[in-house]
Formats: sequence, structure tokens, C-alpha cells
Amino acid sequence: MQKAHKELREQTVVPIEGQYLDVREKRIDILPIVDNKELRKDLIARIEAVTLKMIEQISAGRAPCVSHFNSRNVISKSRTREENVYPGCSTDANFVEEQDANIKSLKNSKKTKVNFAVKQSRDKFVLMAVIMAEIHRLLLTNTSRTQRSFYYDLKSEKTTKYLVPRQININRTLNDIANLLECPPWNLRLLATAKGLVAGNMTITLIDNQIIDCSIPGGTQIPQSITNITFIRAKAEFILVIEKDTIFQKLLEENCPSALKCILVTGKGYPDIATRLLVKMLSEKTDLPVYIIVDADPFGVDIMLTYRFGSSTLRRENKNLACPNARWLGIHPSDLIGLGAKTSPLTNADLVKLRSIEARDYVNEAISKQLNILRNGKAEIEAVSSFSKNFLTETYLSYKIDGQDYI
Repeated sequence: MQKAHKELREQTVVPIEGQYLDVREKRIDILPIVDNKELRKDLIARIEAVTLKMIEQISAGRAPCVSHFNSRNVISKSRTREENVYPGCSTDANFVEEQDANIKSLKNSKKTKVNFAVKQSRDKFVLMAVIMAEIHRLLLTNTSRTQRSFYYDLKSEKTTKYLVPRQININRTLNDIANLLECPPWNLRLLATAKGLVAGNMTITLIDNQIIDCSIPGGTQIPQSITNITFIRAKAEFILVIEKDTIFQKLLEENCPSALKCILVTGKGYPDIATRLLVKMLSEKTDLPVYIIVDADPFGVDIMLTYRFGSSTLRRENKNLACPNARWLGIHPSDLIGLGAKTSPLTNADLVKLRSIEARDYVNEAISKQLNILRNGKAEIEAVSSFSKNFLTETYLSYKIDGQDYI
């Protein structure tokens, strides 16, 4: 193994001009679901049913309360009764706290109760009601808006700014509402601002006939609503998912999409829904291999696993977001040894994340072997890319793909 990696460092694989001229263009028609009238009517009815239930509870002299099965793994941290701040009403609500554990089936999820009578959940209940009212309006008018613009609207009002100390409060509450309504969060018309980028010989056509050219310098932003896509044209041999923007840009400087005939995608760290949906769509619709490059550290491995197996946060929707056909191309901890890359010790946060990953039931023997090696030291992708000019494109990626050295 070390001999092979020594050869990898010493060789430079320069793509021969015209080598990939026979790459077949993929043209895929996709049925959009952006204006599904029945879906909108159903969601409107669900929101109105929840609202009616709240009104009935208040009319009966009880504190309004909603409950849902949380899509995260949760455990009860306390069996004590919480402070009741709603006079004349009783509550037996027990609160649960997130635990970064292995992903299990939904039937093992805990039921989460959000009760206006309980001090710790009153603000959350109010925020859920405010967001559901906005979703109801968007569904009725068949429009959408970004979570960020809605956040600034709430922050600008004295009566609501206390509900959203940070924008993440909206994102988390939106996921809870999706669980309550039993639907994907991307159907609720409050869209996260897209952060992912895509680059390569590919065009994306949206339902309004807008065409996104992914070959422009620096890549192009992934559409906020992937469900608006109606047509994809791609000419590539594989999809390469990059953990972070710095390496994405470096590969563009190395002319990687043209040299290796691939489509580059980055979620700039942990991927957002739009990035994950696009990777899933490209994998299923184009039948192209999907390879993932991340830092050789526990958080990089976790990002790779998020693309492949999904996340605990959106566990209910993992079937729509996970891309199990994706393969971990690098940077493998074993690569660091063979290449002689400089490593640094794992921090306490790294070790906590590593133990969390090791406990997950989908971690196979090959991944476990790399996790064991990782305990000896971590490194970023830059530790490998700096060996020589264009090392990633001309040497590392070519060698790994040609040798099928992926997990």
C-alpha cells in the first residue's frame, strides 16, 4: 500500500487531449412538482386542522399544545415536572434533548410535545404558530420566499423579534412543523438560501424556462428549489462532490471539470437540502458515478456520510435526500500515511464526533478501518493538494478513480 502511494506522489498523470471526446451527453427530462395543486390543498387543510385543534383547546380552557414524532434521535433527560406558567392548567410534558447517536428507524423516535403552558416551550409554540400562518399564506397564493427574508421581517417587529434570536431558530422550527404536518420541509414554501455550487459541462432548465449554465467561471449557485428543474443536459463521466469551497475553487483553477470530464458540486461544508437533492437527482437520473472528497477528519467523514446515508435532523426524509450509491474517494486516513502527509492530533470535539460515527449501524468494515487509522491523526485536503501544482487533478484523483480506490 505504501509503495503504491509513493508511486502516486511521484507520478503526474496528464490527461491526453481528446481522450474523453467519446463522453456521451446525458439528456434527462424531469417532471416538476413545483405547482402540485392537490399537494398544496392537502397541506393547507393540514395547517387549518392543526389551527382548529388549538382553538378548540383554548375554548375548552386548556393550554394549546401540539405534539409530533421528532425526526431526530432523542432521549428523555429529565422525568421531573416542568414549571407550569399557564394558570389553571396542568401539564405532564417531559422535554427531550437531541443526542448525536446512530440513525434508527422512525418507529423508535420519541414524541415531542410543544405546550404553551410550559415556560421552556412557550416561545417555540408561538414561533410554530407564526411560521405556520406564513406557510398557509404562501400555499394559498402559490408563492415562496426565503427563510432569511422572513427572519428579517420577524426581527424588525417588536412583537416577534424575541422569537428568533438567530436564523437557525426558523430552520429548526420549520423542521418541527414538517414533522407535525408529516411532509418534507421543502414543500412548505419557506426556502433556505442556497449555498451550494455546481460546475462543469451541464445546463439545468427550470420550470419557467430559465437555463442555468454550470460551465461559467467559478461555478454557479445551485437552484433554491430543485423541484423546479424540468430538464438536465450533462456531458461528464462522473460527479465529484467536494466538501468545501476552497478546494472546489482550486479544482476549477486546475481545470478539473474539463481535464477529468466531471461535474463538480460543493455544499460548502455540511450540505443544505438543495445540494443534497441535486446530488441525489444527478445520481439517479444520469446514472453517473458519484465520488466524494472530504477532509481526513471526523467532521469530514460525517459530511461524507450525510451525503450517503442522510442526517438525523431530517431522518424522516433521508430516502429523498441520501445518495447511497456515492463513494468515499478521499481523503482516506490511510492515504495520509502512504503519502507522508503532515497530520495533527484529534481534539476533544473530534473524538466525540468520531465515537458518534462509530456507533452508527450503517458504518461498514471498510469505513471502520479508516476510522481506526484516523485516531492516529487528522489532516485537511490541503495537506495532500499542496504536494505539487495541480496535484489533485493530475495525480491524486486520476490515480484513485482509475485504481477504484474508494469506499
